Amino acid sequence: GVSGLWLMPVTASADRDHGYATTDFRSIEPQYGTLADFDELLRQAHARGIGVIIDYVINHSAHSHPMFVSAAADPASPWRDWFVWQQPAPKGWDIWGKNPWYEHQGSHYFGTFGPHMPDFNMRNPAVVSYHEDSLRFWLERGLDGFRLDAVPHLVENSAKDWNDQPQSRQLTRRFSRLIRSYPGRHVVCEATAQPTVYASPRVCGSAFAFGLERQIMQAAQG
Repeated sequence: GVSGLWLMPVTASADRDHGYATTDFRSIEPQYGTLADFDELLRQAHARGIGVIIDYVINHSAHSHPMFVSAAADPASPWRDWFVWQQPAPKGWDIWGKNPWYEHQGSHYFGTFGPHMPDFNMRNPAVVSYHEDSLRFWLERGLDGFRLDAVPHLVENSAKDWNDQPQSRQLTRRFSRLIRSYPGRHVVCEATAQPTVYASPRVCGSAFAFGLERQIMQAAQG
């Protein structure tokens, strides 16, 4: 009776099994196999009427991603503006009890989820195009869709206005429309901020119902 598989990150990553510290957005984590193995999985799943979607980590890369390694090593690197840098570090930031600005060689880079996962600079059109091309890479292999990770955090405007900014919704809509432009594709967004807004066709079209799990637990407890 299984009609779909959702794979958590299977792209190459620094953490190798958790998968959210991506080191290559267009290859398979070697411990799982190869692109040829992935293609065979799609063929065998589709032959049985089973769709396959994967997690796509869009907000950040691994600290060890070659692009960030280059950006961190040299302020003149062509990859420098692919990530978010400030000098000196802005004051007053607090994301989940932590300062998201991390010092490196006298400058500071931004990492919503910690120093090991630096945020992409999604204001840079080249970064957006790179992710669009990466989504196409998988869609054109026959992948049936994506879970887009952490989409309310794509753009931060200030220490006060960092969560679920209008630019993040606009980018989410852009990526989601690209995915759905391929026939029969599905997209679901991780949008902890306003799940019902992201579930709208105007943004993502589908989103996890964060908050519902707490209501279920409270109901079970009476």
